[in-house]
Amino acid sequence: MLPYGTQELKHVHIARQTSNGVSWKQIAIGASLAAAGIGYAATMHSMVSSQATALQELRAQMSTLSAHPNKHIKEAKQESNSIGFKPLPHKFAVDNVTPRKTQDFRGTCWDFATISVLEYSYRQQGIAHGWLTPDSYVALSEQAYGADLLQFCTTKDKSKCYLTAVQNTTEGGWIEEFSLVSQDVAVFPEAICPYIPEPGNDTVCPGLTAPNRTSNPLKVTVNQLKEYFDVQDIKAALVEKNRAMGFSTTMATLTHYIPCVGELTSDPRCDVKSNECTLCPPGIPTTCCLTATGGEDYNMDGEFITHYGMEAEGGHAMTIVGYNDEYRTKDGYTGGYILKNSWWDGVDPPLGPAHARGSHSIRYFLQEISEYEERFNCPNSASPYNWYQCEGTEGVIHENLDAGVIRIPLNETLIPKDICLSEDTRRDAESSIAPLHLECIEKTPKFCNKNATYFTRNMTEVGDRFQKMCFFEYQVNGTSSDICLPPMLTMDIAHVFQPVEKRENNPDVCGFYFYPYEKQRAGAQLGWEVSVDDLEVTWAPQSYLANAHRFPHLDYTWINQSTKVQNPAPIQGPIPVYVQRDEL
Repeated sequence: MLPYGTQELKHVHIARQTSNGVSWKQIAIGASLAAAGIGYAATMHSMVSSQATALQELRAQMSTLSAHPNKHIKEAKQESNSIGFKPLPHKFAVDNVTPRKTQDFRGTCWDFATISVLEYSYRQQGIAHGWLTPDSYVALSEQAYGADLLQFCTTKDKSKCYLTAVQNTTEGGWIEEFSLVSQDVAVFPEAICPYIPEPGNDTVCPGLTAPNRTSNPLKVTVNQLKEYFDVQDIKAALVEKNRAMGFSTTMATLTHYIPCVGELTSDPRCDVKSNECTLCPPGIPTTCCLTATGGEDYNMDGEFITHYGMEAEGGHAMTIVGYNDEYRTKDGYTGGYILKNSWWDGVDPPLGPAHARGSHSIRYFLQEISEYEERFNCPNSASPYNWYQCEGTEGVIHENLDAGVIRIPLNETLIPKDICLSEDTRRDAESSIAPLHLECIEKTPKFCNKNATYFTRNMTEVGDRFQKMCFFEYQVNGTSSDICLPPMLTMDIAHVFQPVEKRENNPDVCGFYFYPYEKQRAGAQLGWEVSVDDLEVTWAPQSYLANAHRFPHLDYTWINQSTKVQNPAPIQGPIPVYVQRDEL
């Protein structure tokens, strides 16, 4: 039997309160019964006295516990933390990430992701040693790395290469390949071989000469390569290592579903007895749906999408720079990774395939800045979600919303007074950094008129990510109308109209995407894999222009020409609010 005393009662109290939630009165009774069995040599007086003292201390403990019911739990957590357990922050991002560069027409995402990781480590180590200022970085050459790797893999040693060795093209590769070929393939500054966006230039790099290889100051050593696959392991590695890493994922093409309602019910594909009927996915309350295939698995806000109708399309490599457990995407998924991507922003640029894309800043996905501040730097003007809606739900056509294009001519006498044309609306749109005037950009006009100016009335979600958008079609010398497009994906709407007041995203700040944890988990159910490659490298002192005086035999011309300044995002003051004159 354990000796009776205060320590024993404390032990009983803590154990029972934690496991069974027994009241202090029950413990006191139990303690009294236990005290009765103490050795007969003790006198009744001393036993009662000791018991009374113990019970007083027990009551004091219970009073403290009732006032602070979780104190013992907090103490236990503090004790566990002191022996090595450190909870991860709910959001995190590395510093000094270099600006986004775009791969354009070529399938060189792996090349850009590899160089992005190397650029980051070069900058991080340079700042740490005082060889680079915090606002400067050296752009490295994706063109030179891809060309040199291809030459090595096809003519020298295929055993160190993946598909690059057999395809004879840079269309596809892996980030981890660098760990195998780092002693054989050179890393050069960007100026020696600027990137060529058009296909067919995989091996082009006039600067890859023997003299340039000999005089190239850049020297990097791979210490180790580690891979992570689990959400928590990836987050822990980011926090612990505090560096950017490679990120590889399966890309998907999506099938979207339109419910068979309204005018669509007359379509033969909406007949439940027909073999053409496609069953709707869960969440759409009709039996048959019309489908739209070939959808992208990301939206124009730089958010990746997980979806019922995902099919594997290929792979894509990016750079992971952080995460946020609290950020919620437009599709309602909370938590995910922050990725630096190699895609341009906008709609069908001259040097890119036919897509409509947008991105954000790291600070936006960390939820450190307001929506207004983000619009100042990454306005994503091409996205219909960001167009100014000058009449809300008023003046919207409510009839036959499931039909095709609906056009209703307006009374000419009312047009000059239309709210979309007012000075108040123009000023409010300008202060909101939201495009007001739109123009038709269809090559073969189907939904719009090249001679008209358009204003967004409103947008309503229909079915599976489709939007019903209505516009004011204004014609100076013609009949103005209210029109509504049929349900369309926002990326398709962005191919119909574009803003007149188009603002470009800030290249020093934007270029980042958000990848929900749920997308990784949903992909895993389909046998897809997300992997993070942690490439730990060391850059030699000779690699930095600041040390050029120590290495006179090396040529620092290309490094000097590739050294750039990354401008921080402008700091904004209070959010401007335009007040209409009749409200003053």
